[in-house]
Amino acid sequence: MKEYMAVPGPKNVHINKGETQAAMNLFADIINDQAEAGWTYHSMETIAVTEKPGCLQQPITTYYYMLIFYREV
Repeated sequence: MKEYMAVPGPKNVHINKGETQAAMNLFADIINDQAEAGWTYHSMETIAVTEKPGCLQQPITTYYYMLIFYREV
């Protein structure tokens, strides 16, 4: 049997021009940290979360990147 866990990825990544590897390293660091804790990377999923606004306002949708991990239990 497997147990799954979702970890939020970085939401807004700001880098200097030409330093795209720094953005990739943010995700790699999360994956490596979880691997040290016994979790295996499975996939990255995007979820949309829509917040209900107040009166006369439009709903606000925010997209999140979730890193999915699993381990045997």
